[in-house]
Amino acid sequence: MVARQFTRTTEDFSCLVCGTAVRGDGYTNHCPRCLWSRHVDVAPGDRAAGCGGLMRPVAIEARAHDVVLTHVCESCGHRRRNRTAPADDEAALLRVAAEAADAAVAGGIAQANAAGARTRRRRR
Repeated sequence: MVARQFTRTTEDFSCLVCGTAVRGDGYTNHCPRCLWSRHVDVAPGDRAAGCGGLMRPVAIEARAHDVVLTHVCESCGHRRRNRTAPADDEAALLRVAAEAADAAVAGGIAQANAAGARTRRRRR
């Protein structure tokens, strides 16, 4: 198995979702205002992905020394985890966390409702 190698690529870009002008530092992979990204890498920084789809921020994970943001490509479904940056908008991070929690609760409720429906059908 070949290890993924990070390629530092310093690029400025305009966010395709909110229009923010983003100044890249070689590690920037998402808009600090709305947190959306773009599916451009196969290995971090290589710009080798042919997809180019928008990547929705879907989850936040707090780890011991950093916070990780998970994106899912709207075009192909590819998932990627990336560290957040100090410049990332805290309100946007909290929004992603709240939406992920709401989705988890809704998924749990839907799963419980489906299990209840199966139980009710068996009782008849």
